[in-house]
Amino acid sequence: MRTSIKLTLAFVACAGIATYTQAAEIQYGALRAQFGDTLHIEYRGPSGPQHFTCTTAGTCTPHGTTTPRMFPTVLGTDSYERSADGRLAVRPFTVGAMTYHFLYDISTTPPRQIALVPFMRDGATIHFSRNNDAVIFREGLTFTRYDITTRGVTTLTLDQNLAFLSISPSATYVTGYNYTTLRHEFWRFSDGAKLNGPDSMQSYIEFSEDESRFAFLEDVGSFKTLYTMHTRDLGQERPVSLQRVTEPATETEDYLFLENTLYFLANVNGPLNWDLWSFDGSETELVDTDVSYGDFLKRVRGNNGSYLAYLKNEGRNSHLHLLSHNPGAVIMVRPVADSPKSDAVIREVRVYGERTGVLLSPKRPARNPDLFIWMHGGPQRQVAVGYHPYLSYAVYDELLERLVEGGHYVFKIDYTGSTGYGADFRRALHMRIGDVEMQDVRNAIHELDRDLRIGRVHLIGNSYGGYMAFRGIVDTPERITGAISINGVSDWYGLISRIPSSPFRTLFEGVPDLHNLAAYFQASVFTGMEQLTDRNKVLVVWGENDSTVPVWQSTNYIEFAEAKGVNVKALSFPDEDHILRKRENLDLLCLTITEYLTIPGVKCEL
Repeated sequence: MRTSIKLTLAFVACAGIATYTQAAEIQYGALRAQFGDTLHIEYRGPSGPQHFTCTTAGTCTPHGTTTPRMFPTVLGTDSYERSADGRLAVRPFTVGAMTYHFLYDISTTPPRQIALVPFMRDGATIHFSRNNDAVIFREGLTFTRYDITTRGVTTLTLDQNLAFLSISPSATYVTGYNYTTLRHEFWRFSDGAKLNGPDSMQSYIEFSEDESRFAFLEDVGSFKTLYTMHTRDLGQERPVSLQRVTEPATETEDYLFLENTLYFLANVNGPLNWDLWSFDGSETELVDTDVSYGDFLKRVRGNNGSYLAYLKNEGRNSHLHLLSHNPGAVIMVRPVADSPKSDAVIREVRVYGERTGVLLSPKRPARNPDLFIWMHGGPQRQVAVGYHPYLSYAVYDELLERLVEGGHYVFKIDYTGSTGYGADFRRALHMRIGDVEMQDVRNAIHELDRDLRIGRVHLIGNSYGGYMAFRGIVDTPERITGAISINGVSDWYGLISRIPSSPFRTLFEGVPDLHNLAAYFQASVFTGMEQLTDRNKVLVVWGENDSTVPVWQSTNYIEFAEAKGVNVKALSFPDEDHILRKRENLDLLCLTITEYLTIPGVKCEL
């Protein structure tokens, strides 16, 4: 297989830019719906949501904070199940004990009824085949397929629940992953046959348009590696068509066929470099660099052709890009004003303490500048060189940028447990909470001390990173001056004992009992708190509507810390959840940090 580079795409910017917020605001776009050549794009940010309808040619119309009404009324409502391209719709209509399902072509004016589907039960989930040839009704393990052309009905019943369920483009197969046999299964509608797919890691099956090939992930050296295979080899123990697409030590984040070309996001050129690639069955090509994984790749079927829809960060914005499969040009849909990232900040991917991260340096350092260590949540997340693909992290990138503009340094660290470095790196954190990842932080600070002329050191993080801030200041009180925990966990034992369903329980291999009690005690943030002096300051920040980390994780910490005489300060937001979203609250967070920790030179207002 030959790998080549393709960077000769033509970019067309969207016309009719409407500025609805200040140019410096964070604005993250996402494709919400499609109706022919019309797209509904929503921008979200600290100043609130804004909606636009845009064409596949790139012209846009603003709708303010109101969601646009794109779809026609069918039998009294515009709320019904639609095909991905917005052309077909199924409108359930209940009369007495019977539920009728009317199939409409809604691309015409007025909408045209195609058929009354012979499926009369209520409560099924409705799916459309990718090519709009069939409608599928799912009831538990049973799938009923209605062929729109022949009007024939076939039924398929699986023998057990499968994960990652998907339907092939022509609705020939229902596929899913069997956690018992650790392999993919393909169930054929025509005869109900079950065909075994490849043994592989848990992942979804993605079919080419003609259903001749499919893609999936396999664990190779603990990395999510992309493979393709021909459907003709289903059921074969050693399929001759099995082909590896991505190289070793590469993580694949998302993959999708547009017609018969496979597109995928992978960090081929380094753990923080997520690029868009294509594979035509024989060679891979680099399509675009620094692509966002903040949303899935999507298909757009317009009246004049098909497009691959993906997101790409531009400064503080994230914009929709449409790659035309033929002739290969990219249309950047950009209906909002530019929001450039700060030009007073130098951004470098650096390794400190054997851990990759991003060093943010001021072009004009302050005298005796402070150093902030940023620790992301998750822990299965990673940092970004610029603004993060996730809006929930971009708001903190803005905060860190402001600290650097004030003359201080920030190191955003990918500690043990972070994603993008393979499964072994992620799993290395299990049963070692508060040990291995905190050693990463200490090692990084030690090397940063040698590399930079810095004064005080502060830890800052959200969620799991908030826990690390709590833990770090009791680990190294002589070097850590400040800790800022945003919606952080403080008591793992209490959290998982009271909420056994918490996803964090996997880090300790279950709820507290004799086999993992030592791991829970090792993770404590309270041991060593008596060593803290008045110079060690802890800022505890939380949203009072947090549905991920309970509020009592913050309030109990404050109560305990105050009893121990710790210099602790609380900042709560009654109108926030686990993710801080609002402009006034983000500005107040910045202001509180700079005043409480006495950080000079920082401007907190937008």
